[in-house]
Amino acid sequence: MKHLKTIVTAITLVIAFTSCIRQDKTKKAPVTQSYQEHGTTAHHEVALEVLSASKNWIEQFNKGNTRACLDRYDNNATMSAMPFGIKKGIKEISEFWTPFIASGATNLIYTNVRIEVVNKTTVFLSANWSMNVGRGVIYQEKWEKKDGEWVYTYDNFQILEQFKTPRPNTTNPVASHIALEEAIKTSITWTNGFNSGKSAICGNGYSDNATMNAVPFASINGKEGIKGFWAKMMQDGAKNLIYHNPTFKAITNKAVVLSSQWSMNIGEGNVYQEKWEKKDGKWVLTYDEFEVLTQY
Repeated sequence: MKHLKTIVTAITLVIAFTSCIRQDKTKKAPVTQSYQEHGTTAHHEVALEVLSASKNWIEQFNKGNTRACLDRYDNNATMSAMPFGIKKGIKEISEFWTPFIASGATNLIYTNVRIEVVNKTTVFLSANWSMNVGRGVIYQEKWEKKDGEWVYTYDNFQILEQFKTPRPNTTNPVASHIALEEAIKTSITWTNGFNSGKSAICGNGYSDNATMNAVPFASINGKEGIKGFWAKMMQDGAKNLIYHNPTFKAITNKAVVLSSQWSMNIGEGNVYQEKWEKKDGKWVLTYDEFEVLTQY
């Protein structure tokens, strides 16, 4: 009888242990919010740093300061200057820019600037450009942060048209940069407002007739409805919004679009488009489409 009791006890323990294992397997592993390796708007700040460096390069070019322009290239940079060919290293790049600037090329203007933040030390910039001697396109400027300074490591541009005679242009050479800077700073204010639980800042960041598609939850037209959406989300505990790998593009000097990956404490997804427009001197969201791809 004692032997039988021992067997029964052992079987009971095995069943209990097996049950615990099954329960453990059904438990969900804790989920860690993505993109927490950097601050909530760190990539916005990176974009602002590169825009400042780019503005400085354009200013120095237009002053004829060849040395300052060359100092922004990494010693091992590559430059594809079509149709003139590929220049490798600072010596060949210098041999291109020095006589070009000395010839009287100036009045460099960037328009439709697009900037993509890859990480804290790498950014891609593209744009259309013109100057007094021609116009063309910048397919890619690769900016990298080295020893605390932003420098070109790759520069790919093309001359689409060479003017027969110089053409002066009074357009602000960095108006596109300025539009991006203003919109990015407004986006930072919006994000900080969200993370501080200030729904009024978020709601008032939209135009009166704005549209927001929050897939899969809601499609809302009008500022008041959008205000209510964000207020409810904050009341439910959403916080710590992080933008990751954002792209900012100046469509005009008064319209900028933003796309990005994002996460917060309750999930993550994509911002397909935030359309920021300058109305009555203020940048506001007129269209906002994002999707929640994963809920924690």
